[in-house]
Amino acid sequence: MVTDPVRDWLDKATATDRRRLFNGVDAASGTTGFDAAMQAADSLIQRGDAPDMAMLGMLVRRLADGTEPPAANVDLSIYDTFTTLNMVTGEVA
Repeated sequence: MVTDPVRDWLDKATATDRRRLFNGVDAASGTTGFDAAMQAADSLIQRGDAPDMAMLGMLVRRLADGTEPPAANVDLSIYDTFTTLNMVTGEVA
């Protein structure tokens, strides 16, 4: 009933983390359904985020409403202009 990434995460998770995920899925399933809750948990786990109740609840509602933005590669090179490297000391300012 769960995807492979969720199953693998559950196998490695502590008892506390498993309980948190199951509580989050239970809470989210009431309004959006189990499949949407599992899709949200899978998405969070694949992104490397902790599938806690708050994140799971927010994402599952977005998925159920069809408002989850598609993942995209973001160019953060603009932020390089905000830092400078001191070539003598090697410090970032």
